[in-house]
Amino acid sequence: MTNKVQNSIGVIGAGTMGAGIAQAAAGAGWPVILFDIEQTLVDQAKDSITKRFVRLVEKKRISQEEAAHCQERITTTISMDDLSDCDLIVEAIVEDFDIKTKVLTQVGSIARDAIIATNTSSLSVTDLGEASGIAERVVGMHFFNPAPIMPLVEIIRGEKSSESAIQRATLLAEAWGKTVVQVSDTPGFIVNRVARPYYLESWRIIEDGLATVDQIDDAMQALGEFKMGPFMLTDLIGQDINVATTRSVWQRLGNPSRLAPSAKQESLVERGNLGRKSGCGAYAHDDKDNNVPAVFVEPQELEISENLTNAINNFCLEATCTSGSMLEKYIFARVLGGIMNEAMWATTEHVASSEDIDTAMKMGTNYPQGPLEWAAKIGIEKIHCLLAALNETVADDRFAAPPFGTVSAN
Repeated sequence: MTNKVQNSIGVIGAGTMGAGIAQAAAGAGWPVILFDIEQTLVDQAKDSITKRFVRLVEKKRISQEEAAHCQERITTTISMDDLSDCDLIVEAIVEDFDIKTKVLTQVGSIARDAIIATNTSSLSVTDLGEASGIAERVVGMHFFNPAPIMPLVEIIRGEKSSESAIQRATLLAEAWGKTVVQVSDTPGFIVNRVARPYYLESWRIIEDGLATVDQIDDAMQALGEFKMGPFMLTDLIGQDINVATTRSVWQRLGNPSRLAPSAKQESLVERGNLGRKSGCGAYAHDDKDNNVPAVFVEPQELEISENLTNAINNFCLEATCTSGSMLEKYIFARVLGGIMNEAMWATTEHVASSEDIDTAMKMGTNYPQGPLEWAAKIGIEKIHCLLAALNETVADDRFAAPPFGTVSAN
């Protein structure tokens, strides 16, 4: 495979993600060829990229001259043949296996020396590589939106991805200023898997009638120092997108109870309450950024055992510097304990190293600490005590942790 830095980077798909990837590469000095099937699509993408560079100049992040050079590095095309000499080609189209396979097969036959990276967030890189007939050249390269700003890229190793393809994709992403984590080809990779309990346990607390959406958001922000609570965040992401990701990861992992979709959240989506984009989700939103809880709960009194109370207090003593009511500590411990448990399972299943899991969660979701380094500060034994006590309160065994001693936190 070619190792020439001056070779163009190809990007297939001129939507938000594709345009963002093109901007990131061009901003780092790489010539980019941005392809889509219609001229209007690539023209719109080029226009949006130009506007973003203008804003960067206005904010004094780059000079007018630098912005002009960056824009000059991006060429648009509606002919896939123009990608034939590219060093790396990133596919950033609709999340559909058959469509992606067709595109990967086509571009693989045109650009015979290129590494072909799929920006999938939920599909199997191994299956895509095998279906397209170029498995050794196909890698996963999962960017986060907005691609020019978000620092993380998950590089996913398909079962037949060549080592040279993985390393080349890694080096290129790092050269664009990205922080790279390498991940095995497992459902949800790191971020979309380990983050699931942040949303799911929060929805289950609602289903249990123990707290309101704003109480849960407030507790996670106050005690955990999360930038955004789970309900405000899912409203921003889109409840429909969040549900689809949960269902995909859950099904592909074999339906573990830990990751089972929330019936309450799914019913919200069925009613069309998708979050900010529909004006209503977990909250009702208006154009003045007022947010009023729209999921109604009459909270029951929290009744927990002495064993669970002690486990929560011991956990919170090390996990947070902020005091709170027993309900707030319960919410915080239950949700964060779920996240830590999923991170531990991911480690024991060799999804990624503990260091890469922590890096991914801090960079990809803006967590205040990586779940495993956080767990190490608390103490793995206290984590296991909390999870065991929580598991006594549920019928589906979802807080069951990996066997003690199998996880080495940072």
